[in-house]
Amino acid sequence: MSQLKLVTIIITGIVVLAGLGGAIVFLGVRGLIDAAEEEFQNELSEGPPPSLPQATWVVDDIETLADFGYRKIDTVAHANAGDFIQFRLEDLGYEVEIQNFTTQLCEDCRNYVATMEGEDPDSWIVVGGHYDAICYSQQVIIGIEYPGCTSEGAYDDATGVASVLELARLMKEWQQLAWDEFGIELKPEHTWKFAAWDYEEWQGSGSPEGAGYGSETFVTTLPEGVEIATYINLDMYGLNWPVETQLASQLSGCDEDYFHLYLFTSPVDDWSYYEDRGVNVTDEMREQAVLLQDRLGMVLHEQLQYPTEWVAVLDDTKGNSDHYNFISRGWPATWFRGMHEFLQEEDDTCEQSPKHAPTDRVDVLYTLAGGRGGLEAGMQTGLNALALLMWNDITGNWE
Repeated sequence: MSQLKLVTIIITGIVVLAGLGGAIVFLGVRGLIDAAEEEFQNELSEGPPPSLPQATWVVDDIETLADFGYRKIDTVAHANAGDFIQFRLEDLGYEVEIQNFTTQLCEDCRNYVATMEGEDPDSWIVVGGHYDAICYSQQVIIGIEYPGCTSEGAYDDATGVASVLELARLMKEWQQLAWDEFGIELKPEHTWKFAAWDYEEWQGSGSPEGAGYGSETFVTTLPEGVEIATYINLDMYGLNWPVETQLASQLSGCDEDYFHLYLFTSPVDDWSYYEDRGVNVTDEMREQAVLLQDRLGMVLHEQLQYPTEWVAVLDDTKGNSDHYNFISRGWPATWFRGMHEFLQEEDDTCEQSPKHAPTDRVDVLYTLAGGRGGLEAGMQTGLNALALLMWNDITGNWE
């Protein structure tokens, strides 16, 4: 055998042995990674979220959004609020999709949408609130604008937008914790969309247009093949359990101990509101409604043990916010709404949550909630429920 042939055989043997060794090392490392992922998944499914939303930061953002002034469409305050939302989401590490649209009354309307991609890129859970504001409601005449009417839009709907920003932050925080502690990229089962809608508010009785154009733009421009697993609408909440009815209101005749948190949800029993508006209610829509109401009830009353008297999941029978655009197109949805039981009905004397009026200010919210701490407590009620919904999706417990 020639020396060249012998050297060739030796080199070939070394290469083969090195390849086998590399394969063994790779399999060993892969096994360690799989074991770590399994351990992490077990910890996830058995334990609570590693952290919860911070209501105090949400209230800080409510103040910031209110400080921009009257966020009526196509105003400087409106544009500044949009920039704030975009920059905050980008600072959190999201790539922000800006959905531009125009209407007869709005020349520069924009939705802001941030994405946390999940295991299924085509099945979305969307959380949204609207950042525009309006001022027109009066006790006697509803829907009439009058000179000088301005609103900070603190409750309607800085509360919702600030909550969307906090949930987006929390998702990133969980992702970072998973990477720091386990070296694992955390992904929810569904893809989550964190959205700030524009032009939710009706512009008054003289308007040639309706309302809800931001969320309508979103649902009518979905990519082909995408489904909405659930839409969660955050519009005017925080004045809810455990916020107590203040003494002045009780003395005036209000007999409700607390504000309620209602989750107006795809109906199980009463679809008449949607059927009256031409919606073809399918068996699948009914089945999805049952699943969603059951899921919400489990989080609220089994996991968090909130009192059913003050925190309730109800059939949505009035629309009146962005969730309508999802339900009417066949997607299951819910609306978080903090309020007293009746809205100036049945001789009710409980003061109502402010909206569409000069009284929709941060200081008024503090007065109704018994101080900033009361508002934070009310916000925390909804935020914790939202966090558990997110966590259940991450741990594979959404269904």
